[in-house]
Formats: sequence, structure tokens, C-alpha cells
Amino acid sequence: MRKSFATIAIISAFAAPFAQADTSSISVGMTYDPVLLQSEDGAKEVLASLESQATEACTFDSPIVRTPKVDKTCRDELIKKSIDAIRLASLQDGTQAAYVFASRDLSAESPAQ
Repeated sequence: MRKSFATIAIISAFAAPFAQADTSSISVGMTYDPVLLQSEDGAKEVLASLESQATEACTFDSPIVRTPKVDKTCRDELIKKSIDAIRLASLQDGTQAAYVFASRDLSAESPAQ
């Protein structure tokens, strides 16, 4: 079985981990299988993969204790841009983006309890 994979190229600017005045830009290619977007379960799998890829892209070694740290702002921004790119592609294809992406927005906008 041959699978096609789509790549989302994302350029993101994020603050350096130690509140420096400069920001760094990164370019990240996020990949997913568009066929999986045809079902909610597949879309959940795509979302989990995007979250994993974003976490990996935004992980750095802490200069103080030399342990891996995740820049959560960077990760969240990459995930948001990836979802936006998927929605745009769905709109251009005349298809509807999976509900799982809409529910992620709702949970991000609701206040923490």
C-alpha cells in the first residue's frame, strides 16, 4: 500500500529560552498522511503526530543543567500553524477539516479550571 504524505513547512519566530532581546527563527517541516484526515480517529492520529513533531522541534538542552527542555510557546505555535495549514488545504480542496482540530481550538480558548 502506497501512502502519500503532505509536508507543512512552518517558519516560526520564538523567544530564546533565557529572555534575551533577540528572537530566533526556525523552519520546520511537519509531515502527515492526508488520507488519515478522512476520519476522526485518523485525524486524532495526525494531531498526536503533529504534537510529537512540534515537541521534538522545540526541545533544547538547558545550558545550566544540561537536560532537555521544551519551549512550550514554540511547540504550541508550531501546532497552531500546522492546524491552520491543514484547515487551509481542506478549504482549498473543498473538504471539511476534522472535528478534532476544531475541538482543540475550543479547549485552548476556554479558561483553565
